[in-house]
Amino acid sequence: MSLAVERTGDEVKVTATARSFLHNQVRSMVGSLVCVGEGSGAPTTSRKALDARDRTACGPVAPPDGLYLMQVDY
Repeated sequence: MSLAVERTGDEVKVTATARSFLHNQVRSMVGSLVCVGEGSGAPTTSRKALDARDRTACGPVAPPDGLYLMQVDY
């Protein structure tokens, strides 16, 4: 899996690629990144959630607005 974050002005582009995704996985990752970026969550919190494999430890699920499926490879 790879996750890239780019910022251009007010726009933030998050590109996630993987063999497969769980339901709302990308939205959960983006929500956690927003919490860290806004200062309401520490980067170590995200690491702990990943290590624990506990989605309830993640930030809130980001809204679907602006989320686009760009490509599917088989």
